[in-house]
Amino acid sequence: MKLIVTDLDGTLLSDEKKVSEYNIEILNRAVKEKEIELVVASGRDIYSIKNLTKDLKIKYYICFNGAKIYNDDKLIYKEAIDEKICEDILKKGMELNLKFSATSENEIHYTKMDNEYTRLENGKDKLKSFYLKSKEDIKQRNFEKIVFVGLEVELTQLRNYVEKKYGNKVNTFYSGSGVLDIVNKKCSKGTAVEEIATLLNIDKSKIIAFGDNENDISMLELVGHPVIMENSREDLKKKKYYKTVSNNNDGVGKYINDNILNK
Repeated sequence: MKLIVTDLDGTLLSDEKKVSEYNIEILNRAVKEKEIELVVASGRDIYSIKNLTKDLKIKYYICFNGAKIYNDDKLIYKEAIDEKICEDILKKGMELNLKFSATSENEIHYTKMDNEYTRLENGKDKLKSFYLKSKEDIKQRNFEKIVFVGLEVELTQLRNYVEKKYGNKVNTFYSGSGVLDIVNKKCSKGTAVEEIATLLNIDKSKIIAFGDNENDISMLELVGHPVIMENSREDLKKKKYYKTVSNNNDGVGKYINDNILNK
Protein backbone atom coordinates (compact mmCIF):
# COMPACT_ATOMS: atom_id res chain seq x y z
CA MET A 1 0.00 0.00 0.00
CA LYS A 2 1.12 3.53 -0.79
CA LEU A 3 -1.75 5.60 0.63
CA ILE A 4 -3.98 5.28 3.71
CA VAL A 5 -7.18 7.35 3.74
CA THR A 6 -9.35 7.42 6.83
CA ASP A 7 -12.60 9.03 7.82
CA LEU A 8 -12.77 10.55 11.32
CA ASP A 9 -16.17 10.35 13.05
CA GLY A 10 -17.19 6.76 13.64
CA THR A 11 -13.95 5.51 12.10
CA LEU A 12 -10.61 6.80 13.41
CA LEU A 13 -12.20 8.69 16.31
CA SER A 14 -13.72 6.94 19.28
CA ASP A 15 -17.21 7.94 20.36
CA GLU A 16 -15.45 10.33 22.78
CA LYS A 17 -13.98 12.08 19.69
CA LYS A 18 -10.40 11.07 20.44
CA VAL A 19 -7.70 9.36 18.37
CA SER A 20 -6.37 6.61 20.62
CA GLU A 21 -2.68 6.30 21.45
CA TYR A 22 -2.71 2.92 19.71
CA ASN A 23 -4.11 4.35 16.47
CA ILE A 24 -1.57 7.18 16.59
CA GLU A 25 1.32 4.76 17.10
CA ILE A 26 0.25 2.37 14.34
CA LEU A 27 -0.50 5.06 11.75
CA ASN A 28 2.75 6.91 12.39
CA ARG A 29 4.67 3.63 12.15
CA ALA A 30 3.03 2.91 8.79
CA VAL A 31 4.09 6.35 7.54
CA LYS A 32 7.67 5.92 8.77
CA GLU A 33 8.36 2.21 8.29
CA LYS A 34 6.38 1.56 5.10
CA GLU A 35 6.72 5.05 3.57
CA ILE A 36 2.96 5.33 3.22
CA GLU A 37 1.18 8.67 2.84
CA LEU A 38 -1.63 9.31 5.34
CA VAL A 39 -4.74 11.31 4.39
CA VAL A 40 -7.76 12.23 6.52
CA ALA A 41 -11.09 12.57 4.69
CA SER A 42 -13.85 14.19 6.72
CA GLY A 43 -16.96 16.31 6.56
CA ARG A 44 -15.32 18.59 9.12
CA ASP A 45 -13.45 21.84 8.48
CA ILE A 46 -9.64 22.09 8.39
CA TYR A 47 -9.38 23.62 11.88
CA SER A 48 -11.37 20.84 13.48
CA ILE A 49 -9.48 18.11 11.60
CA LYS A 50 -6.05 19.49 12.51
CA ASN A 51 -7.02 19.90 16.14
CA LEU A 52 -8.14 16.27 16.36
CA THR A 53 -5.21 14.78 14.42
CA LYS A 54 -2.32 16.95 15.59
CA ASP A 55 -0.26 13.91 16.69
CA LEU A 56 -0.46 12.20 13.30
CA LYS A 57 1.95 12.61 10.39
CA ILE A 58 -0.50 13.92 7.79
CA LYS A 59 0.33 15.87 4.63
CA TYR A 60 -3.06 16.03 2.88
CA TYR A 61 -6.46 16.85 4.36
CA ILE A 62 -9.83 16.33 2.64
CA CYS A 63 -12.41 18.65 4.23
CA PHE A 64 -16.17 19.20 3.80
CA ASN A 65 -16.60 15.78 2.12
CA GLY A 66 -14.27 16.73 -0.72
CA ALA A 67 -15.22 20.39 -1.23
CA LYS A 68 -11.76 21.41 -0.01
CA ILE A 69 -8.32 19.77 -0.15
CA TYR A 70 -5.30 21.05 1.76
CA ASN A 71 -1.62 20.21 1.39
CA ASP A 72 -0.66 20.97 4.99
CA ASP A 73 -1.87 24.60 5.34
CA LYS A 74 -2.11 25.31 1.61
CA LEU A 75 -5.55 25.13 -0.02
CA ILE A 76 -5.11 23.25 -3.32
CA TYR A 77 -8.73 22.54 -4.29
CA LYS A 78 -12.09 24.16 -3.62
CA GLU A 79 -15.61 23.91 -5.04
CA ALA A 80 -18.72 25.73 -3.83
CA ILE A 81 -22.46 25.44 -4.44
CA ASP A 82 -24.16 28.07 -6.61
CA GLU A 83 -25.45 30.92 -4.45
CA LYS A 84 -29.04 30.80 -5.73
CA ILE A 85 -29.21 27.07 -5.07
CA CYS A 86 -27.82 27.63 -1.57
CA GLU A 87 -30.45 30.24 -0.81
CA ASP A 88 -33.30 28.01 -1.98
CA ILE A 89 -32.05 24.95 -0.09
CA LEU A 90 -31.56 26.89 3.14
CA LYS A 91 -35.03 28.41 2.96
CA LYS A 92 -36.54 25.00 2.30
CA GLY A 93 -34.68 23.60 5.30
CA MET A 94 -36.00 26.38 7.47
CA GLU A 95 -39.56 25.67 6.30
CA LEU A 96 -39.05 22.08 7.49
CA ASN A 97 -37.79 23.36 10.87
CA LEU A 98 -34.37 21.79 10.35
CA LYS A 99 -31.30 23.17 12.07
CA PHE A 100 -28.44 23.94 9.72
CA SER A 101 -25.09 25.55 9.09
CA ALA A 102 -23.57 26.74 5.83
CA THR A 103 -19.86 27.41 5.44
CA SER A 104 -18.07 29.61 2.91
CA GLU A 105 -14.38 30.55 2.96
CA ASN A 106 -13.96 31.99 6.47
CA GLU A 107 -17.65 32.36 7.34
CA ILE A 108 -20.27 30.15 8.91
CA HIS A 109 -24.01 30.94 8.76
CA TYR A 110 -26.12 28.92 11.15
CA THR A 111 -29.33 28.46 13.08
CA LYS A 112 -29.38 27.28 16.68
CA MET A 113 -27.55 23.96 16.82
CA ASP A 114 -27.45 21.11 19.32
CA ASN A 115 -24.56 18.99 20.55
CA GLU A 116 -24.57 16.86 17.39
CA TYR A 117 -23.70 19.92 15.37
CA THR A 118 -21.06 21.02 17.88
CA ARG A 119 -19.52 17.57 17.54
CA LEU A 120 -19.22 17.97 13.80
CA GLU A 121 -18.10 21.57 13.67
CA ASN A 122 -15.86 22.32 16.63
CA GLY A 123 -13.63 24.46 14.42
CA LYS A 124 -16.33 27.09 14.02
CA ASP A 125 -14.67 29.42 16.55
CA LYS A 126 -12.06 30.09 13.83
CA LEU A 127 -14.74 31.32 11.42
CA LYS A 128 -16.72 34.55 11.28
CA SER A 129 -20.19 33.55 12.50
CA PHE A 130 -23.62 34.75 11.39
CA TYR A 131 -26.68 33.60 13.34
CA LEU A 132 -29.84 33.26 11.24
CA LYS A 133 -33.19 33.74 12.98
CA SER A 134 -35.52 33.61 9.97
CA LYS A 135 -35.63 33.10 6.21
CA GLU A 136 -35.26 36.84 5.76
CA ASP A 137 -31.76 36.62 7.27
CA ILE A 138 -30.56 34.23 4.55
CA LYS A 139 -28.28 35.96 2.06
CA GLN A 140 -26.95 34.59 -1.20
CA ARG A 141 -23.51 33.04 -0.76
CA ASN A 142 -21.49 30.40 -2.60
CA PHE A 143 -21.33 28.00 0.32
CA GLU A 144 -18.89 25.09 0.17
CA LYS A 145 -20.89 22.83 2.47
CA ILE A 146 -24.35 22.91 4.01
CA VAL A 147 -25.20 20.68 6.98
CA PHE A 148 -28.73 19.96 8.14
CA VAL A 149 -29.47 18.36 11.51
CA GLY A 150 -32.86 16.95 12.45
CA LEU A 151 -35.24 14.02 12.34
CA GLU A 152 -35.01 11.50 9.51
CA VAL A 153 -38.53 12.30 8.27
CA GLU A 154 -37.76 15.99 7.65
CA LEU A 155 -34.25 15.25 6.36
CA THR A 156 -35.69 12.78 3.85
CA GLN A 157 -38.21 15.39 2.69
CA LEU A 158 -35.41 17.90 2.18
CA ARG A 159 -33.16 15.37 0.45
CA ASN A 160 -35.92 14.39 -1.96
CA TYR A 161 -36.60 18.06 -2.72
CA VAL A 162 -32.92 18.83 -3.31
CA GLU A 163 -32.20 15.76 -5.43
CA LYS A 164 -35.29 16.28 -7.59
CA LYS A 165 -34.58 19.96 -8.19
CA TYR A 166 -30.77 20.12 -8.09
CA GLY A 167 -29.61 16.52 -8.50
CA ASN A 168 -27.31 17.52 -11.36
CA LYS A 169 -25.77 20.35 -9.33
CA VAL A 170 -25.21 18.99 -5.81
CA ASN A 171 -24.39 15.80 -3.91
CA THR A 172 -26.18 14.83 -0.70
CA PHE A 173 -24.76 12.45 1.93
CA TYR A 174 -25.70 11.25 5.37
CA SER A 175 -22.55 11.76 7.46
CA GLY A 176 -24.06 10.67 10.78
CA SER A 177 -27.33 9.86 12.46
CA GLY A 178 -29.67 12.77 11.74
CA VAL A 179 -27.00 14.70 9.81
CA LEU A 180 -27.31 15.48 6.08
CA ASP A 181 -24.46 17.15 4.17
CA ILE A 182 -24.79 18.94 0.83
CA VAL A 183 -21.85 19.88 -1.43
CA ASN A 184 -21.19 20.73 -5.08
CA LYS A 185 -21.86 17.84 -7.50
CA LYS A 186 -18.16 17.75 -8.37
CA CYS A 187 -17.27 17.01 -4.76
CA SER A 188 -17.06 13.78 -2.82
CA LYS A 189 -14.44 12.01 -0.77
CA GLY A 190 -13.87 9.79 -3.79
CA THR A 191 -13.10 12.63 -6.20
CA ALA A 192 -10.79 14.19 -3.60
CA VAL A 193 -8.89 10.93 -3.04
CA GLU A 194 -8.55 10.57 -6.81
CA GLU A 195 -7.15 14.11 -7.01
CA ILE A 196 -4.52 13.36 -4.36
CA ALA A 197 -3.64 9.99 -5.93
CA THR A 198 -3.03 11.75 -9.24
CA LEU A 199 -0.82 14.36 -7.57
CA LEU A 200 1.23 11.64 -5.88
CA ASN A 201 1.19 9.30 -8.90
CA ILE A 202 -0.31 6.49 -6.81
CA ASP A 203 -2.41 3.79 -8.45
CA LYS A 204 -5.86 3.29 -6.91
CA SER A 205 -5.04 -0.37 -6.29
CA LYS A 206 -2.39 0.80 -3.81
CA ILE A 207 -4.85 2.78 -1.67
CA ILE A 208 -6.58 1.55 1.48
CA ALA A 209 -9.56 3.53 2.81
CA PHE A 210 -11.50 3.29 6.07
CA GLY A 211 -15.08 4.50 6.57
CA ASP A 212 -18.39 3.87 8.29
CA ASN A 213 -21.07 6.04 6.67
CA GLU A 214 -22.79 7.00 3.44
CA ASN A 215 -20.42 9.89 2.73
CA ASP A 216 -17.53 7.38 2.67
CA ILE A 217 -18.96 5.19 -0.10
CA SER A 218 -17.44 7.17 -2.99
CA MET A 219 -13.91 6.65 -1.71
CA LEU A 220 -14.55 3.05 -0.65
CA GLU A 221 -15.75 2.27 -4.19
CA LEU A 222 -12.68 3.99 -5.68
CA VAL A 223 -9.82 2.32 -3.84
CA GLY A 224 -8.30 -1.11 -4.17
CA HIS A 225 -8.71 -1.97 -0.50
CA PRO A 226 -11.92 -0.60 1.09
CA VAL A 227 -12.44 -1.31 4.80
CA ILE A 228 -15.52 -0.60 6.91
CA MET A 229 -15.96 -0.53 10.66
CA GLU A 230 -18.02 -2.96 12.73
CA ASN A 231 -20.18 0.04 13.69
CA SER A 232 -20.89 1.02 10.07
CA ARG A 233 -24.34 1.70 8.62
CA GLU A 234 -26.20 -1.48 7.76
CA ASP A 235 -26.29 -0.70 4.04
CA LEU A 236 -22.47 -0.56 3.96
CA LYS A 237 -22.25 -3.95 5.64
CA LYS A 238 -24.14 -5.49 2.72
CA LYS A 239 -21.41 -4.44 0.30
CA LYS A 240 -18.30 -6.50 -0.46
CA TYR A 241 -15.88 -4.47 1.65
CA TYR A 242 -13.19 -5.70 4.03
CA LYS A 243 -14.20 -5.37 7.67
CA THR A 244 -12.49 -4.42 10.91
CA VAL A 245 -13.60 -4.01 14.53
CA SER A 246 -15.37 -0.88 15.77
CA ASN A 247 -14.05 2.65 16.15
CA ASN A 248 -14.09 2.23 19.93
CA ASN A 249 -11.85 -0.84 19.61
CA ASP A 250 -9.13 0.75 17.44
CA GLY A 251 -10.41 -0.83 14.24
CA VAL A 252 -8.22 1.29 11.95
CA GLY A 253 -5.01 0.64 13.86
CA LYS A 254 -5.65 -3.07 14.32
CA TYR A 255 -6.37 -3.60 10.64
CA ILE A 256 -3.22 -1.74 9.58
CA ASN A 257 -1.12 -3.59 12.14
CA ASP A 258 -2.37 -6.99 10.98
CA ASN A 259 -2.49 -6.36 7.24
CA ILE A 260 0.28 -3.83 6.54
CA LEU A 261 2.86 -3.65 9.34
CA ASN A 262 2.98 -7.41 9.94
CA LYS A 263 2.76 -8.56 6.34
